[in-house]
Amino acid sequence: LFFSSIPMCLLVNEHLSLLARKFPEVKFLKAIVNSCIQNYHDRCLPTILVYKTGEIKGRFIGVAECGGIYLKAEELEWKLAEVGAIETDLEENPKKDIMNMMTLSLQNISAHEDTKTKSSDVMKPHIT
Repeated sequence: LFFSSIPMCLLVNEHLSLLARKFPEVKFLKAIVNSCIQNYHDRCLPTILVYKTGEIKGRFIGVAECGGIYLKAEELEWKLAEVGAIETDLEENPKKDIMNMMTLSLQNISAHEDTKTKSSDVMKPHIT
């Protein structure tokens, strides 16, 4: 489901257009939200519904579930492949690198913390 005044809808639409060309055997449909569902909340847009053989196989509702504002076409391709909408040639989740970098950063922070401070002491108030 799509609404042209919502930037994330435009981004997802752009990526889905690319994927539709890459996967011509898959039917991609765009529905303008107010022409098919009355009073659908903007916070639920974009919404991607994945059907296969008449049954819903996946749904991505809202910005976060659709992949966030920095979504790349490859990430959306991976998400669609995970629910069986397409058969991708991607060998691993493109977001994996970002997740690995975040994990390494957190490990670095932990390694540089003051080892004398116990985690149980962090939340204790200091009374003077």
